[in-house]
Amino acid sequence: MINWTYLARRIPLAILCYTLALIALRLALSPFLDIDEAQFVGLVDFSWIYGNSHPPLYNWLVRVALELTGWNWLVATVLVRLCLLGLYHWLSFDTARRLGGDRAGVLALAASALLPQIVWMSIQTTAHTLLVIVASIGTIHALALIRSGRGYSAYVWLGIWAAIGGLAKYNFFMFLFSFLIACALNRAIRRQIFCKPALISLGIFILAMAPVAWASLNAPLAATAGRMAKLNHLIPMLQPFDIPWFGVDGLLSLFISTFLWSGPALVIFLIGRLQDAPKPVPDGDTDVRKVLFRTVVLGLTAFGLIVFFADYHSVAERYMAPILAPTAILLALYFPQKHGARNLLIISAGFYVLAPLAFAIVLLFGDDRLSIPFDAVANAIRAQNAAPARLASKRQDDAANIAVQLHWPPANGKADDIVLVWEGGDAPDKEALELLPLDATATGPMTRVDSPMRNFNGQIRTFSFQRYSSRLPLPDQSTGG
Repeated sequence: MINWTYLARRIPLAILCYTLALIALRLALSPFLDIDEAQFVGLVDFSWIYGNSHPPLYNWLVRVALELTGWNWLVATVLVRLCLLGLYHWLSFDTARRLGGDRAGVLALAASALLPQIVWMSIQTTAHTLLVIVASIGTIHALALIRSGRGYSAYVWLGIWAAIGGLAKYNFFMFLFSFLIACALNRAIRRQIFCKPALISLGIFILAMAPVAWASLNAPLAATAGRMAKLNHLIPMLQPFDIPWFGVDGLLSLFISTFLWSGPALVIFLIGRLQDAPKPVPDGDTDVRKVLFRTVVLGLTAFGLIVFFADYHSVAERYMAPILAPTAILLALYFPQKHGARNLLIISAGFYVLAPLAFAIVLLFGDDRLSIPFDAVANAIRAQNAAPARLASKRQDDAANIAVQLHWPPANGKADDIVLVWEGGDAPDKEALELLPLDATATGPMTRVDSPMRNFNGQIRTFSFQRYSSRLPLPDQSTGG
């Protein structure tokens, strides 16, 4: 038999060691920023609104990390992201443990290893998505504190986590509204959530969100809702189901994304239960389990209705993040393991080891963008003319990585010079030239840079650049998620 208490006591230390190992691995594998890390270059000025359709909290966290690390972009962005991942693991474990005991806590951590967005995507990329997952789990953790009678401090945490979610990503509100409705539908929990002490939570949330809400109301709609356009991207495989007026293909995309997010974990947990006869009863109290399950169902239903009636076409897995964040906790509470537990824990441990190993192999031997020789391009630009300039590229992460290597500001509005960078050795194509202001004139030669990938791949990558002069601003190139 598995000693669940023995494992539960050692898990916090295991999470800490795992997080530190991921940080060390990431810093050792590449000196460059991935696309989600690069999106913050030039956008860390403590604004209320940024041009990337995101609330500002993650940008602020990166700015604080930059100050603490002496403006080391790689260390700062990696620390923020992977510390958030470690926080997710601890919150998920501790929440399940408080709700269902030691076994539930351990199984929640095991379930996380079976969620591709957690065990794979989050160790190599993602930013706002990871923060909104943490906020969703933090909100549930606050519910667990309220249920355990922690008093006013639990309501303080509920307000803090709700504010963090609202400042993390706008799709958090899909989770928050679903969560509150689910709480309202349960008599026992309704009395604990909709009560006078909850005014503390509401006050914290309003105080945190008011400046951002005011800034959003005074900003163009694209500044806050621009990313909704990504739901309109057609998926070739689903185009046969694209009918006029209704997003049938989008609904199918949502179903597929939901399965890719949580399906593998659900299947493995159900297989583990096959060995148990009689099967263990669910852990934790029925009221909390119902609230969490209804939160997911209500969130998916609301999202599905929006996609269907707005005729959207695609729903990426990361858009499901806040709604499906409770998956690991739900699996741990609803499907406790007995005879199949040992195999499940071995499988989960294997994924925790294999995912970083696979990530390392890709970076060491593949053609991942984290191995592109941005330093060679930066050195060539510096050798030709070391004067700081604005950088323009079809890929924002190209410009950001080169700016970081050069220690140049990525978008200096007062600079007269622009360095246009593009991949390939030919003259810039029309799409690249459209990145330049209308008054741009070439002031330097077109220069080609050939350099091998910064790993064992051996592939030669070619970039070119040319310096221009202009007094007009560059077009917006904000990206990321």
